[in-house]
Amino acid sequence: MTQTANNYGEVLFELGIKKDTVEESKRIFSLTEQLHRTLESPIISKNEKYSIIEKVFPKEIENFLKVVCDHEKMSYIDEIIEAYYKKYNEANSILTATLSYVVEPNDNQLSQIKNYLAKKYNKETVELTMVEQPELIGGFVLKVGDIEEDNSIRGRLNRLEKKLTWR
Repeated sequence: MTQTANNYGEVLFELGIKKDTVEESKRIFSLTEQLHRTLESPIISKNEKYSIIEKVFPKEIENFLKVVCDHEKMSYIDEIIEAYYKKYNEANSILTATLSYVVEPNDNQLSQIKNYLAKKYNKETVELTMVEQPELIGGFVLKVGDIEEDNSIRGRLNRLEKKLTWR
């Protein structure tokens, strides 16, 4: 993530824009690539861009998006939104993690995993992104940022293979 995106993401957070508003804006951007291209284009006038922003986006975020357009940083908008989420999560003691699995865990198992992560990373809330991966054979893989805990059968077989072939 670029420093530019981090700076704008922090400003977006400090403006007190609600997470729901940012999520709605992200959803709008994801609907069409043409919107990105239009707001990034140096050919489109500032007034036309403002008009589009006013018609399409929630009122609370309009001025921020206009400033991003004025500074010609709209190409960073996806990164800016991710930087906002990062800042929001830090401020609200939320940990985001990815759980890859073969068989979807039940509610009790999910609760145990969330409690484990909350305790390990000293966070109040854990948000899990669930990803089904049959190639794991069994078990699961937890990923938090750059840290990965591989408790899958595939991972165990790979580690066993390394031990057996190590010289």
